[in-house]
Amino acid sequence: MHTNYVISIITRDKPGVIEKVSKIIDEHKGNWLASNFCRLSGQFAGIVEFSCPTEESNNTLNALESLSGTDFQLNIAKGDNQQTQQHNVAQLTIMGNDKTGIIKEISHTLASHHVNLLKLTSTCESAPNWGSLLFKAQADIEIPSDVDLDDLTQALEEIANDLIVDVEVTSL
Repeated sequence: MHTNYVISIITRDKPGVIEKVSKIIDEHKGNWLASNFCRLSGQFAGIVEFSCPTEESNNTLNALESLSGTDFQLNIAKGDNQQTQQHNVAQLTIMGNDKTGIIKEISHTLASHHVNLLKLTSTCESAPNWGSLLFKAQADIEIPSDVDLDDLTQALEEIANDLIVDVEVTSL
């Protein structure tokens, strides 16, 4: 039997971060399932999902936690394999001039419709021909089957008008 875990990692950006974590997982007969990492403000941050034999769990977790003694910040959570109700998956794209509160307003509208964020990626970059910052975000969202996609899209478009951003929802 195997147990799944998710770990978040933040450390000063330097070569070898992934190698240290993957080596520990491999040494304890674990399997690296998925991950997402990036450099933000000179820090290397990310998450890893892995599985390991249940009998190796304590040894694996202890070895990973030993990294905290270096300059790693770790948070480890046991995975949950429960089946959930039926959902529809869609992609949400947001783009417009950067201003405070865009993510707050969008996430509030999603939560009020019981929509779950599965993945969120956002950036601010210099807008061509303007020089001001352009905010871009892309999210995979999980919509409960009892939520009407048109109602959700309309609610997002209403706040998009107030925020002066473009919002697009595409079923996957």
